[in-house]
Amino acid sequence: MPTTKTSRLFAYGAAALLVLLAAAEAGRRLADLPSLPTLVDLQFDLTPRSQSYKVFDANPIARSAHPAPLATELKPLDIALPWKDGGTLGVLDFLKTTHAHAFVVVQDGRVVYERYIDGYDANSRFTSFSVAKSFVATLTGAALAQGKIKSLQEPIGHYLKAGEIAPAYAGITIGQLLDMRGGIDVDERYGGSLTSPVVRMFVTTDLNSFIARRHGLRFEPGSRFEYRSVDTLVLSRVLARAAGTSLSAYAQQTLWEPLGMEQDASWSTDSTRHGVEKAFCCINTTARDFAKLGLLYLNEGRAGGKQVVAPDWTAEPRLPVNNGDILDYRDGWWIPPGNAADRDFSAIGVFGQYIYVNPATRTVIVKLSDHGVEQDEVLTLLAMRRISHYVSGKN
Repeated sequence: MPTTKTSRLFAYGAAALLVLLAAAEAGRRLADLPSLPTLVDLQFDLTPRSQSYKVFDANPIARSAHPAPLATELKPLDIALPWKDGGTLGVLDFLKTTHAHAFVVVQDGRVVYERYIDGYDANSRFTSFSVAKSFVATLTGAALAQGKIKSLQEPIGHYLKAGEIAPAYAGITIGQLLDMRGGIDVDERYGGSLTSPVVRMFVTTDLNSFIARRHGLRFEPGSRFEYRSVDTLVLSRVLARAAGTSLSAYAQQTLWEPLGMEQDASWSTDSTRHGVEKAFCCINTTARDFAKLGLLYLNEGRAGGKQVVAPDWTAEPRLPVNNGDILDYRDGWWIPPGNAADRDFSAIGVFGQYIYVNPATRTVIVKLSDHGVEQDEVLTLLAMRRISHYVSGKN
């Protein structure tokens, strides 16, 4: 039998075994799992992770009726970037080392550097992974500014009723979900089979039922920070209920239109039947349009002549923290070490997706990659800080 056919049969067989074992262990039927070809694709990375939107159903997000193209003033980036063990990398080596496909630097509203690799280009769409959490956070700020939610201290039980969430979760506040302090017990370990709760959440075809089946607490809500994608998922259901529309429709009205997004986008969903967005991971758009979220924060919440979120909302991630040499988290954004001077912050998605924002240098950097799981984040942010200083003249 030809090797390719043997490999394909082995892949299908292995995936089928994983499904059956997971179902047996969890004691659940398979009705909320995608098709076997989809599971095989995901298990064996047959589609590049940055292109995983091709595997899932999705809700469309139309480009703005008034697109706002970014001005372009390209310049070379002939600098050395700090890297491992006290060494340095040139920009192209940095992109190669971190498996980047798209890299865009916007300084003072102009694209000053742009590089696409491996056959991708400015029109290529990429999956955001957890960069989507920063979009959800921004939508939360917009809903607050519009009065659709009254306060971050509101309990989510005001929006999600019995049967939609467990009684133990009803008192969790919107702000606690925003800051990853909800305590909902869905383990965040990415490795492993469908027995991993976060993997099951990623692949399920019925996210509302997934939420309804959760009932445990890892800790008292609000008592500590613990990064959990489920917090953003539940927050997104609150937003959809408060907005009275789907999350993707609310994003189109509230962000895509005033930000002047140039390309049609999408938000991956659990299934066509349910249409619930994978809010914790999967907005799919171009590098330049991703950059416009960062520009909204640089411009104190204004875009297209509209105040999308309050200025104090966009100021919140900039606050300095004493976090040593690790990342901190606030309001859906990551704070890099040593940010007191720059007040910089970033959206970060697994496998190397970034929207880096530096208020001191008026710079936004987007990097979209197929890098390792949670790999080199701090080093990448420090490299981006160095780039932002260079393009702004603050060497």
